[in-house]
Amino acid sequence: MKKTVTLLLAFFIYLVAGAQVFGPNHHIVVYSTHPVDTTFARPNNKAKALIRAAGDTLIAYINRAKYSIDIALYDYVEDSTWYEGGYVPPIHTAINNAHTRGVKIRWLSNPTDSSKGFVNAITPNYGLALINKAIPTFARTDVSGIMHDKFMVIDGRSTKVSDPIVWTGCMNWEPGQIDKDINNVIIFQDSALAHGYLAEFNQMWGDTVEGGSANSSKAVFGAKKHNKSKHGFLIDGHLVELWFSPQADDSTSNHIVSVEKLAKTEIDFEMFTFTYATDDAQLSTDAKSGSIKVYGIMDQASTSYSPYTTLSGTMGSNLLVYKGLPGYYSNGICHSKYMLVDPCDMAADPIVLTGSHNWSSSAETVNDENTVIVHDSSVANQYYQAFHADFLAVSTAAGSAINLTQVCKSAPLGINEAVSKEQVTLFPNPASNSLKVILNTPGTEEKYGIYSAMGQMLLSGMLDAQYVNTIDLNTLPSGIYLIRVTTNNNREFTGKFIKQ
Repeated sequence: MKKTVTLLLAFFIYLVAGAQVFGPNHHIVVYSTHPVDTTFARPNNKAKALIRAAGDTLIAYINRAKYSIDIALYDYVEDSTWYEGGYVPPIHTAINNAHTRGVKIRWLSNPTDSSKGFVNAITPNYGLALINKAIPTFARTDVSGIMHDKFMVIDGRSTKVSDPIVWTGCMNWEPGQIDKDINNVIIFQDSALAHGYLAEFNQMWGDTVEGGSANSSKAVFGAKKHNKSKHGFLIDGHLVELWFSPQADDSTSNHIVSVEKLAKTEIDFEMFTFTYATDDAQLSTDAKSGSIKVYGIMDQASTSYSPYTTLSGTMGSNLLVYKGLPGYYSNGICHSKYMLVDPCDMAADPIVLTGSHNWSSSAETVNDENTVIVHDSSVANQYYQAFHADFLAVSTAAGSAINLTQVCKSAPLGINEAVSKEQVTLFPNPASNSLKVILNTPGTEEKYGIYSAMGQMLLSGMLDAQYVNTIDLNTLPSGIYLIRVTTNNNREFTGKFIKQ
């Protein structure tokens, strides 16, 4: 018994220690709440699974807060007997301890009081009763929809670049969500992105004061919100897009469909609520074409809606219905909401789209939701390791195991990778009217192509390895671009630069 306890203690110490895996070129961390298949990992890129332990990792991040914590969360429950049941750690203790040490905290939630007109939209949020009463909390006041966001911003306004953290993804802070359901978590260490999330939080809160009370007279939700955040961020040299729903002057579904249209070889998705026909048209078109492989896992809650009818006809056995898994919960849910585009095609633009946004008309038009679109082949590969494991497990539980055969780790270097300064040097970066390129490779003339962040080639030509090459950028608008250099022995080197 003593040995068992010691091993468990060591395991949880490992989880806490591993919860803050950031480095000079590693500012995006991904976790799955179900097992992953690391045989599909690219070198040094194994996905991480927090089996019944995502709550402990959450606590580790809360414990690192120095100045502020801003939480926008649909539902928070610590009662281990509630609904699906399961293990949930004392998150409230970490929150209260943070408050005690001077961290300024604000907590935005979905309504819990049916007397105010939210009869069909309330959530228990029992955990809020455990939070120190001195911590300001505020629930959505607009009865048209729900506050469905799932994000936390830590030290968002710190001037130290290593402090601001954004925790988001699909997971509510509940026993079943942490312990049993299929979920994913994605964490960013980036000041600019944190400010983007804070801009959205502040308009729902109605005020900007760290740790201050909400101003209900100025708080806006749902379709009344405005586009307060920038949408493009460069993290580790990769484009990350941020979108909130709904906003009168934008449409998240348009961006979902735009990402689908970028696919060249494959689309994979996991979706809890898929009821919005707008989001399935492109998937159905791609599945019919045969040139793009489409695989998906849809929760059984969505099978009575038209997207399932349409996609099951075009995707066949490539569309699975989640009905729980042995060892978790027979009636558990696939609560993830993500899509992968070309996760194994490094010559394309591997993308992950995830967040709180279900593919439903409510998410599009009335609910408060957040979505990130990450153009990063390493992140896409980690999500693919989770998707592959889920697809095999769900198909096996249904009686017919399907083992997807893509091998991402052998894929060639693509336009989403960072340039190696040993082979190619780019300067200045950011650039204005021209970009200087020096080749540190054997050979004479090499080919180059300059691509938009969406993968469209805009410029091409030849470079001379013996000289400092100048590429005219005057025809390009300001933005983020990728350059691919192909050597005469067919090796490829790629990198990113900013045109001011």
